[in-house]
Amino acid sequence: MRFIFLILALGFSHIVVAGGWTKTASVADIEIIRGQGFQITGDFGNPSECTVGNTIYVALEHPQYDKLLSISMAAFMGNKKLRIYSHQCANYGWHGGTYNELTSDGSMYLKN
Repeated sequence: MRFIFLILALGFSHIVVAGGWTKTASVADIEIIRGQGFQITGDFGNPSECTVGNTIYVALEHPQYDKLLSISMAAFMGNKKLRIYSHQCANYGWHGGTYNELTSDGSMYLKN
């Protein structure tokens, strides 16, 4: 029985669950990144423990890309706040490092 437990423990030891909610924060800026997506900068923290914090990346392939960009721009222009769930880090090559990514499994709140 201990042998089976040891095998299971070793087999699943590489699985890491990362991610979480950002802090609720105002949008400092939005950058469209050369046909790859956009990034939102603000005092969001670093929920996925990437090499660069306070930035959220949304890939162009995200199924709700246009809606997320619209909500982000509305938050920026209306001085509202966002709260975002990031599941992972993304390296999109433009700035270097890894960034918290809002994937299709994540969520975005627009808040006062």
